[in-house]
Amino acid sequence: MANQKRLKAAERMKELMLRQFQAGWLARDAGRKVAFVTSGAPVEYLLAMDVVPVYPENHGAVCGVARAGGRLCQTAEERGYSRDLCSYWKIDWGARTSPAESPTGGLPVPDFLLCANNICRTVVKWYEGLARFYRVPLLLLDMPFRHAKEEPAAKEYVLKQFRNLPRELSRLTGRKWDEERFEESVVLSAEASALWQECIDANSARPAPTTAADQFLLMGPIVTMRGTREAVEFYRGLRDEIRDRVKRGFGSVEGEKTRLLWDNLPVWHQLRSVTEFLSDRGAVLVGATYTNAWTERPRESLPVQDALADAYARVWLNMGLRHREEGIRRMAALLAADGVIFHSNRSCKPYSFGQEEVAARLQSDGVPCILMDGDMADERDHAAGSWRTRLEAY
Repeated sequence: MANQKRLKAAERMKELMLRQFQAGWLARDAGRKVAFVTSGAPVEYLLAMDVVPVYPENHGAVCGVARAGGRLCQTAEERGYSRDLCSYWKIDWGARTSPAESPTGGLPVPDFLLCANNICRTVVKWYEGLARFYRVPLLLLDMPFRHAKEEPAAKEYVLKQFRNLPRELSRLTGRKWDEERFEESVVLSAEASALWQECIDANSARPAPTTAADQFLLMGPIVTMRGTREAVEFYRGLRDEIRDRVKRGFGSVEGEKTRLLWDNLPVWHQLRSVTEFLSDRGAVLVGATYTNAWTERPRESLPVQDALADAYARVWLNMGLRHREEGIRRMAALLAADGVIFHSNRSCKPYSFGQEEVAARLQSDGVPCILMDGDMADERDHAAGSWRTRLEAY
């Protein structure tokens, strides 16, 4: 069963995330601009201009955890949006017309939008709709899909767009570009990502000091606070706490017998129930491709903007299936995983496409895999009985 002792860092994270949400609402009183930003966009440019970044995707996750996703999605569907669309998108639109249904009261009004399509192409239409709704400017970064790690033409294409951002942001904010602050935020992003990698790689220990469920919750700052000192300090403290657990031989699951990986986003509304179901059977989720995706960082050997463009073009969902398969194999070897659970996520098609092929290749090499249908934030699409039966058999 799960060991009930919580990480102290979890309480600290709640404070940080609450402040992050509040910052968007308080920005105008402080004379600061607010920008909606996709999770894969280079937020370091915004921080250099003292812009407050707000992440609609993070709001979707919060609504999923609170099990408010289904009713907000239904609100969007009643206004003509298809049920097949991303639940984060529908939650965002539902909260726009029914903010009282959101546990955060919705989101503040943005001054402009920054969208990068390296995580999926859905965000382009999502943000085009937001730009029309709010009548605000949209900055779009087009990131070519990559099948190989080194594609000079793609890198140069992205770099040209990144180099144009300081001029565009100066125009939108009325502020002078701050190169020193920009470079500082890039360094802080890299440091936080390195610390985060230490935190999740610590699960190579037996017993595993944390679970992927812990990681899903504790990844909040690396997603929404990259480039800040607060994120670095938070992950330094988390790393030290996890190191102490390893030193003491503390395991997140008592009687650990089976170690599993998770692919795709979590089922936010069932995170606790799925974790407890597995832990009651001595199984621990030692890692996840989603949490590992946030360890990507700029290469120190490259000039700052070159390194940043290269790093953001290499995010997990912007790479081909071979890269993802190799990544899962590396994680399985490092964490001594016995199998992989693939969450076939109705909402995140870019993440879910190709899972069957990757699973088949892994199984041919003796790695047990299972595909589970669900949705990251819409609880209406979760069949609890089917999940229990299939996981029990697995």
